[in-house]
Amino acid sequence: MAIDIFSKQLGLIEKAIELRTQRHSVITSNVANRETPGFRAKDLVFEKELLKAYHNDRPSPLKTSDPRHFDGIKRKPIESVTGRRIHSFNPDPRPDGNTVNLDKEMAKLAENQLMHQFLTRKIGSSFQTLKRIIDQSGK
Repeated sequence: MAIDIFSKQLGLIEKAIELRTQRHSVITSNVANRETPGFRAKDLVFEKELLKAYHNDRPSPLKTSDPRHFDGIKRKPIESVTGRRIHSFNPDPRPDGNTVNLDKEMAKLAENQLMHQFLTRKIGSSFQTLKRIIDQSGK
């Protein structure tokens, strides 16, 4: 059971890092196009979808007697989470139609970078814990 939980958490962290990297590209594209007339700022949202996929093993509302039965929950594995590209809301676009707000984009970039750093540290910590368990089991 512990290995299943460990591998599930690693899968979640791996996917979250992948999506954070993609979001970084979207945000830096916004910053690079801040002077492009008509450019509409975008973002990548995935947190709710990723959380839902992480909890896809929770009990379903319907009882089933066969694995092929529909259980009432639309289940999506973590690996298939892709996120959704949206247009960032800006109530005050420039006269040329550009919706990039540099301050907001830089704040999103900083937040995304902090989350990415946290995730990479978390995965490193998980491997250190696993190594410690393996080392102690041989004694």
